[in-house]
Amino acid sequence: MTIITVTPNPAVDKVLRVPQLRPDEATRATVQALYGGGKGNNVARALVRLGAKVVATGFQGGHTGALAMERLAAEGIQTEFVVCREDTRTSLLIYEEASGHTYAIYEPGHAVTPEEIEALRDRVERLLPQAALCLLCGSGQSDAVAALFADIVARARARGVPCLLDSSGAALRAGIEARPFLVKTNLAELSDYVGYPLAELSAQRQALMELHARGVAIAALSRGPRGLLATDGNTLWEGVLTMSRVVNVVGCGDSLLAGMAYALSQGADLPTAVRWGVACGAANTQVVGAGFIERSEVEKLLPAVVLRPVDTGLG
Repeated sequence: MTIITVTPNPAVDKVLRVPQLRPDEATRATVQALYGGGKGNNVARALVRLGAKVVATGFQGGHTGALAMERLAAEGIQTEFVVCREDTRTSLLIYEEASGHTYAIYEPGHAVTPEEIEALRDRVERLLPQAALCLLCGSGQSDAVAALFADIVARARARGVPCLLDSSGAALRAGIEARPFLVKTNLAELSDYVGYPLAELSAQRQALMELHARGVAIAALSRGPRGLLATDGNTLWEGVLTMSRVVNVVGCGDSLLAGMAYALSQGADLPTAVRWGVACGAANTQVVGAGFIERSEVEKLLPAVVLRPVDTGLG
């Protein structure tokens, strides 16, 4: 069985290293990486590196889309993208050596037509019978893509395929209404959804329980260096792993989702899935680019994850 990733807003990611950025001056850069990006494609990359069989679908267009598909296929990811009219966007990730800062510059996503959206709906429908999990990642630029996410969740549930949702805005809201198996958000995304700040653990707990009450079996909240919270409605688990050295934070949330998805696809329980998610997110901090984790590094980090039940008997 395979894991499907659906990415409506892909990119070609270029990673540059520069000595220092200075205004109004030319800067010499070294290209460190060039790969097919976008949230779901980053998750697919991490999953393949963990040993999973993955089919990546979504949209790609133009010369940049062709390059993205070529690079993803070369990594062992089966590609089943819908080729659309507009070019896939390009994203720049700039590492400044002088400061250690990372600058992420994202172009706007390309528009898609109703016909292209319908083609992706049909493509996912064809892939679902072979799927163990279906991951919906990122957000589109239209209400039509949000509606597509909700439709895919409903179709997958009808076939008994659990959907994992990692999105924001309209796509997150529409997806939640369709009751996916798992929803993973960050603090900003979840705060926007519930409409109140999430600075305190009590508020985070309340927000996660609101997701569960809406029919989400597992609600997960990525809090960056403060770790991961996840609940199944009975127990709230926290996983934390502090890294002494951080090379990169871009794509850590994508690798975290990949770790949880991989564990769940192997029949793991919630605390084990939390442990895998945290270890994979931490492994991503040690590499350049999004999702370029190594299973051997993840396995070294797994025992170091501090895992504890925050709340039991939530009801």
